[in-house]
Amino acid sequence: MVDLWKVVGERRVFAVVNVDSPDTLDRILFDLPIMKKHGHAVDVQVKSLRRYEDFAADVKDRLG
Repeated sequence: MVDLWKVVGERRVFAVVNVDSPDTLDRILFDLPIMKKHGHAVDVQVKSLRRYEDFAADVKDRLG
């Protein structure tokens, strides 16, 4: 777990996690108590994040 935020007044949580693979993320999600009890009603959306410093270094390397 890198960071966790709860949206005020909504049943929404944002989590930033660092995992090795999508399979690892699936195992983590399916083991959560809320998924075991209310998995049919839980909406999970996943986006890949990249550190800006790594992105900038990659762009710099590609431009020469």
